[in-house]
Amino acid sequence: MAATANPNTGIDSPRAWLIVLAAFFGAFVAFGVMYCFGVFLKPVGMAFGASHATMSTVFSTLTVLSFFLAPLTGDLADRIGPRNVVGAGALLMGAGLLLTAQVHSLPMLFFSYGVCVGAAVACVYIPSVAAVGEWFKVRRDIALGIAISGIGCGTLVAAPLAARMTTEMGWRHTFELFGWTSMVILLGCAALLSRPPVLRAKDTANIWGMMRTRTFVLLYISLVFDGIAIYTTFVFISPFAMDLGATHVAGAALIGYIGAASLVGRLGLNLLAPRFGLINIYKTCYWIMLVSCGIWCMSHSYSMLISFAVVLGVGYGGIVAMSPVVAAARFGIEGLGELLGFLFTAFGVACLIGPPLAGVLVDRTHDFRWPAFVALISCVLALGAVQMLRANEGVTAAIEAEAPSD
Repeated sequence: MAATANPNTGIDSPRAWLIVLAAFFGAFVAFGVMYCFGVFLKPVGMAFGASHATMSTVFSTLTVLSFFLAPLTGDLADRIGPRNVVGAGALLMGAGLLLTAQVHSLPMLFFSYGVCVGAAVACVYIPSVAAVGEWFKVRRDIALGIAISGIGCGTLVAAPLAARMTTEMGWRHTFELFGWTSMVILLGCAALLSRPPVLRAKDTANIWGMMRTRTFVLLYISLVFDGIAIYTTFVFISPFAMDLGATHVAGAALIGYIGAASLVGRLGLNLLAPRFGLINIYKTCYWIMLVSCGIWCMSHSYSMLISFAVVLGVGYGGIVAMSPVVAAARFGIEGLGELLGFLFTAFGVACLIGPPLAGVLVDRTHDFRWPAFVALISCVLALGAVQMLRANEGVTAAIEAEAPSD
């Protein structure tokens, strides 16, 4: 009689670490492209004669779609596996960036950069991150931390590179090169991804029940306000620095500093969670974000902006890295892709509010300090929401989520 296959074969195995590698480079490309938008804000805006508010709305379109489509792409990945979904994202990313290099009208810019690239990020990020969570049990925290650190590494590399390339060859040629490179890397990531060896009972996952819990609501609200601070920063920190007299490359370098420092938050703070408690370290990240935005509001020199970028990066990196870990710890891995998709729509809501609001204030006052104030107020509200989370709330949330919905 044939032996029964061990359903846990492959979990926490070398094969699982290939999934981490794929997720790392998926996040590297997706968010490297997304977060270098501030580098293109002025040159692309000047080419189209667009205001700061209009260009900020292009970025908001990209980010909103990337997160509001995430529940759909997460659900698709849960049902058909992440490989096909990420592969589709690779083709969308390449097509969107290559088309952006050729457009000559704002509506087409909204479509090529906002819609196509936004949909590509949705296809890549949540499916690959959810796959990491499914392939690990013992080392899930560190595996997710490494995978999500791809965001920081992508930010570190893409923004300064985009600024230098734009200065030397123009923004259109930069988009062309980014398009081909991104598509090739993401297709490689898709090839490495596969379903986990453990078949999950997705149909038993009460996603709506989880979303109705106090834990989910508080996580969602805190991520909305945290996202307002983050995305306002990514859009306006480079123009803010240039307004103080910094060069285009120096302004873009600040985004790179955020990315580099975020690696400390993604990996270092994650490692402290078992010792000091996951939720306690998670709350600490929000305090760090608040301190950083206070530094931005007081910045009158490039050196202070570097301090702001480094502190912000640590807090932001910890929040982004630990949010999936907190969700998995509180709600389990069944239906994790779809649940994370819904949770991260908070960042889409944030991008609908933060950058356009800051852009309007800058256009009306011609003062780039307003984005710093928007970020600071948002951090205060985010901290207020996350402070209401209880250390043992995951048990209550899990029990509530298992209850049948009305």
